[in-house]
Order: sequence, then structure tokens, then C-alpha cells
Amino acid sequence: MASPYPQYPQPGLSGPGSLAPTALPAAMRRATNLILAGAALAVVYGVVDGLTSHNTVFYTYTSTSSGTTVHQANSAASGIIGGVIQCLLWLWMAWKTKEGRSWARVLSSVFFGIFCLGLLLALVAAASHGDAVLAFLITLAGWGAGLAALIQLWRPESSQFFAAARQAKLAAALYGRPPQG
Repeated sequence: MASPYPQYPQPGLSGPGSLAPTALPAAMRRATNLILAGAALAVVYGVVDGLTSHNTVFYTYTSTSSGTTVHQANSAASGIIGGVIQCLLWLWMAWKTKEGRSWARVLSSVFFGIFCLGLLLALVAAASHGDAVLAFLITLAGWGAGLAALIQLWRPESSQFFAAARQAKLAAALYGRPPQG
């Protein structure tokens, strides 16, 4: 005889469908690879920009009883540090988009908008300084990798992946167990 009371799923026993995240679709694999290429280009850009740029210099002043001492940081070091920071941002976006975090796809789009402004600045620098042409070409390659990655991240199969990842995360929170798989 059937129970007169509605039966609700019990935590840890069953749930609506599988909690396993879906396999990474081809568009997401391509996007992740392009983002990783962008990360590598960011480091290369940092080195090239640091070696070719003579106006990126940090100064610190130290006052002593004998006078003021000026310490000048190497522009190569500042370029490399900038490249490493950019690389870490690229890697963070690759990690979070691969996990299916839809906010990372939006933030990647915002970062790309900022990158577009950087590309314009690199173009102006290349036009005014002959030694900035190589840095511009690397920036252009990184911009292309970012554009191609965004196209892949916003494809319908990627949107389905993000939706499935969000659903798996919600189901895991509801039923108190981590996604399987």
C-alpha cells in the first residue's frame, strides 16, 4: 500500500539525476588552451617590455644625514613583475572557467575589454617608439588569444557546460554531498 504522505528525497540517498559534472566540451577545452597560451604570452610580453622599455622605472628616495639617495628599480624587473601578474590572472580565469564558474566567463570578458585598451596603448607606444614594436606584436598575439578564448567561452555548448556545473553545485549543496566524478 502506498504511503498517503508525499515522499521527499532524503539527503545522501537520492537526488534529481546525476550530480556528476559533465565532461568538458570541445569549446571549453579550446578556450582553456587559448587562455593558457595567453598566460605564456603575458610572461613573454613582460620580459620583452621590461627589456625594451626605458620609461617604466620606479623610484624610491631615502633621506640620510649625508643627503638624499635615489634607488632606481630595473625596468626589466618591473616588466617581468607585470607579466607575472598578468599571467596569474590568465591562469586564474583558466582554472575557474574550467570549473564551470559562470562569473569567470563574465570577468574574462571584462578583462578582455581592459586588454583592448592596453592594445590601443601598445599601438600608440609602437608608433612613437621603434623599440616597442615587438611588445606590440606580442600584445596583439595575446589579444587574439583572448578574443578566440572568449568566442569559445560564449558558444552554446560552453553555456550548457556552465549551466550543468551550476546545477551540479546547487544539487551538491542541497543534498549535502560533493559532485561525483
